[in-house]
Amino acid sequence: MNYDEILYKVNKQKDSQQITNQLYRYTGLIHAIQFFSQRFSYEQILDYIYDFLNELLIVDQIAVFAKKSDQYVLTKSKGFDLNSYTIPFDNNYDMIATFHGHILKEEDLERFLPKDLLYAFPSRLGVPLIVEDELYGFILTNRIENNPEFGQDDYIIAEALMQLFSTSLSNYKSYQDLHEAKLELDEKIFNLFAINQSSKVLLSELNLSNLYSLSIDVFSELTQSSITSFFLYDDKGECFTLRGMKDTFNPNNNFVLSVYPTHDYHLDRMKPILDMNNLEDAAFFNSFFNNIQDIMPLLNPSYIVLLIKNGKLLGFVTLGESITEKPYNKGIFELIESLASSTYIALSNAKYFNETNEQKALLQNKFDRLVSLNHLMKNINSASTVDQLSRLILSTLHISFGIKKGFLALSDASHSNFKILESIGMKNCPQIFTLTENMSCLIEGEHFIVNSKDQLPVLLPKELSDCLDCGSGALFVPICIERIETELLGVIAIFEFSETIISDQESVLIVDTIANHIAPVLYHLNQMEVQSNLLSPNHQNILFKDLESYIVEAEELFMDLEIIHIHSNSFSFNEIKLPDVFIEQFKHFYPISKTDVFIVAFESSNSEDLNLLLPKEYDLSIYKYKKDFFSLEEFKRLFS
Repeated sequence: MNYDEILYKVNKQKDSQQITNQLYRYTGLIHAIQFFSQRFSYEQILDYIYDFLNELLIVDQIAVFAKKSDQYVLTKSKGFDLNSYTIPFDNNYDMIATFHGHILKEEDLERFLPKDLLYAFPSRLGVPLIVEDELYGFILTNRIENNPEFGQDDYIIAEALMQLFSTSLSNYKSYQDLHEAKLELDEKIFNLFAINQSSKVLLSELNLSNLYSLSIDVFSELTQSSITSFFLYDDKGECFTLRGMKDTFNPNNNFVLSVYPTHDYHLDRMKPILDMNNLEDAAFFNSFFNNIQDIMPLLNPSYIVLLIKNGKLLGFVTLGESITEKPYNKGIFELIESLASSTYIALSNAKYFNETNEQKALLQNKFDRLVSLNHLMKNINSASTVDQLSRLILSTLHISFGIKKGFLALSDASHSNFKILESIGMKNCPQIFTLTENMSCLIEGEHFIVNSKDQLPVLLPKELSDCLDCGSGALFVPICIERIETELLGVIAIFEFSETIISDQESVLIVDTIANHIAPVLYHLNQMEVQSNLLSPNHQNILFKDLESYIVEAEELFMDLEIIHIHSNSFSFNEIKLPDVFIEQFKHFYPISKTDVFIVAFESSNSEDLNLLLPKEYDLSIYKYKKDFFSLEEFKRLFS
């Protein structure tokens, strides 16, 4: 174009005052650039788009459509008959942003937009609202009065405004994304803090019952779930057991639930969180268990978080609807997964700790029993009589090893009859019982066990079974010594333990050990008794010798000295058996014969009181030093 043509055009535009209008529009465009460089909300941006487009394009009709959810909604309009209108979203509309990216002329509007929309809103120019590859909305404009056609300048202004609007919307979207990222980051920081603090609390608790209650409180508080439950696999029951539950609206709800897994269920590691409102997820979860349909209605879960370790399902957490009535977000599920893992570790640690304590207590109990067994062995070696040995053994078995019913018996020469020396917890216990054929293994040195109460009358002698009305069984351990053949000396019988069953291997081993240890002691005590009977000491000479020293001691210490003489009126081959009161009160006994016993005492005694303690066939006389005799010879003359 030459100079004359430019000058002509300027003069013509001046005459028509077009230069003034263009300056106004471009000035307005500059103001729009400054204005839209500020930060606005989405609604504000749509309002200002309407105002600037209406002012700078000078249109008679304008309609602004914005994307909301899954449709485009008419937000503001002028000059059209309709005040509300919506069209459903279609992915094809994003093709305008991807492949067109400019203002929409009449032919473009007919190509991209539905005919019903253009019929309701006839337009000659459209301005798309584009953010990256997405169509956020569009604006339809039209002129119906002076100069209805849009010119080149209108297209330039519309194109500039479109880019300006898109930039403003992109800034808004970026800010929103940044704000959401900040909120998500804040939530992650809070979740990490919550996980850290919760894990500390969970890992510091070693009591299982407290840990179950604490873990479910943590789940419930952090997720705001209305009903929260935690199931954990129980190795003993081979099922998933409800370990903790909290119903916010019904705190008294407390179920005892177990679900049993099927043998052929398959886990999907890509689906640790299941939406129970989704039929596919619900069917997938229900396929894990046999009786889940009866239990899930009680918990009414919205989501289930699976706790999977090394390809195995160790437990799961159920979440009801949120008490805030807001949907669960991704961060909550990540938090739940981490908390479930921490809870599982804490529970495992607590279980191992409890098992360790149980093993420690068990080992301590075994050690205490070994110590008691060792003390018993030492005491057995110090026993001087068979009666003392039997009392010592049964007392130790009762106190240290928890035996509630039992006895110790010695066998006769035929090994068929047993004499009970000492018993514990048995009423109407027989003095003697006969060995039955069922118990003949005792003669061979093997122990005999009756596991059932119902078998007692059949397997045991009648005199024994009649006095065992509440026994749980019987254990007979032989006391035998190996010589040329196995020689049965006696038997230890146990009918009830306080803490274990009759056939408990450890208890049987302890009783068997005691029997083996006392066998040689019992044998030698029996031999000593035989030798003692064959080689009886001369108690008369011993009395005379001791009395001579007692007289000297009484003189030197100014003590009383008296001699008690007990005489039996009838002869017997058995020695005089004195009451226990005499044995406890006096120390120096001298059985001179089968009918006479002398007792030396350093204190005065009342003959009437002592006579009351003796059987009627016994006579008692008291001889006092310095009253009835003054020397050993005078004492001898008393019986000359």
